[in-house]
Amino acid sequence: MCILKKQVTTIISIILIILIAVFAMLNLEKVDVSFGFTSVEMPLVLLILVCLLIGALIIFLFSSTQNIRQNREYKELQNQSDERQQELTDQINHLQDSLKALETRLKNSSGKQEIGAKDQQISDLESEIEKLTDKLSSQK
Repeated sequence: MCILKKQVTTIISIILIILIAVFAMLNLEKVDVSFGFTSVEMPLVLLILVCLLIGALIIFLFSSTQNIRQNREYKELQNQSDERQQELTDQINHLQDSLKALETRLKNSSGKQEIGAKDQQISDLESEIEKLTDKLSSQK
């Protein structure tokens, strides 16, 4: 798409240059040009070309300043994006560290729960053994 746009721009530019050259060649007579403080006689072709060059220079300067402004804005947005991405990366790392700590605490607490449950089972079995021992003793 970009290549086609460049080709169209080039073709239009060439056509405009040819039209300006033909127009200039049709106007070869000399004219008086007044600058306010002085007056100069020059061929109309030269006057047209000078005015065309001045106009092209003005357009170039305006487009250059606009490009510089856009590049500056792009860099600022890129820096903001990089900073935000770094903040998000730091938050992700912090959350991952917190998750690891919570997983470790969960493993430790579940291990303690298992030990507590086994201790309870042992206590229950010991109490059953005592009951059975008491029963046996009472039957003798």
